[in-house]
Amino acid sequence: MSVANTRIYPINTGWAEADLGTYIFFKGPGGQKTEIPMICFYVDTGEHKIMVDTGIPDAERATRYHHKARKADCLDSPDALLKMGVNPDEIDICIFTHLHWDHVSCMKRFRNARYIVSAAELQWAYNPLPLYYRSYESPVLGIEAPFVGCNFEVVEGEATIVPGVKVFPTPGHTPGHQSVEVETEAGTIVLVGDAIFTYRNFEPNMDEHWRYWVQQRFVSMIDGWRSMEEIDRRADFILPCHDAKVMEHPVYPYPGMPLRKRREPIPGAPFYFAGI
Repeated sequence: MSVANTRIYPINTGWAEADLGTYIFFKGPGGQKTEIPMICFYVDTGEHKIMVDTGIPDAERATRYHHKARKADCLDSPDALLKMGVNPDEIDICIFTHLHWDHVSCMKRFRNARYIVSAAELQWAYNPLPLYYRSYESPVLGIEAPFVGCNFEVVEGEATIVPGVKVFPTPGHTPGHQSVEVETEAGTIVLVGDAIFTYRNFEPNMDEHWRYWVQQRFVSMIDGWRSMEEIDRRADFILPCHDAKVMEHPVYPYPGMPLRKRREPIPGAPFYFAGI
C-alpha cells in the first residue's frame, strides 16, 4: 500500500430530515428541522477497494420507518460506484462504523467483500434495546434489516484492516460504534461515522463552555464525549457522514486541503478526560 495512492471518495446516497434539538445538537433548537446528507465513502488504497458504510435504502422505506427522506439525484452506493467506473464486485472490504439503517443499505450488492464490524455492534444490532428497534430495523417492525444473513468478520478494539487503514472504538452513538483511520499523503483522515454528525459538532459551544457541541443521539454521552476527544487526538482531518460540506470536494485529500490542529486548547472550553 502506498500512502501517496490512497484516495477517499464521498458518496451521498440521499437526504433525510432531522431535528436540530433531538438529533443534531445537544440542547439545540428543538423543533427546528434540517435536511442532512447520508454519506458513505469509497476508499481506494491502490491495492484495496474499500467501502466505509453503504448508505440509505430507497426513500419510501426510509420515510416510512425512519425520517422523511428523498433520493433527489443521489444514487445507491453500488450505482454511484458504477458511474465512477468502479464495479461493485471489485470492492474487497466493507467496513461498517455501525449497523444503523442509514449505513448498511445495499451491502449485499458488494458480493465479493469482507464485511467488518465490531463485536459489540453486531451483538446490539441483532438484539437492540427496544428504543432502538427502528435504528436497527428490528424484525418486530415487520421488515428485515440489510445485514440479516450476512457473514461478518468481527473486531474488538483497535485493529489494522489493511496497511494504512485501521479501525478504533468510538462508542457513544451506539455501544459498538467504530471510526476508520486512513493514512494519506496529506495526513491522517478519520471517517467518523456517526460519532460526529456535522463539523459544527466538533467545534466549541462557548456560551456553555463546551469543548465540543456534541450531537444529541447518544446511548452514552460519557462514551460519546470520550470518543470525540479520541478522534481529536488522532485526526488531521475528519469526514462526517451527515454534513453537506463533505460533498464540496469529490475526493480527499485534495490540493491545498487544510489540516486541523490536533487537541487544540481553547480557553474556556476544556477537554474533560485529559489528565484524568
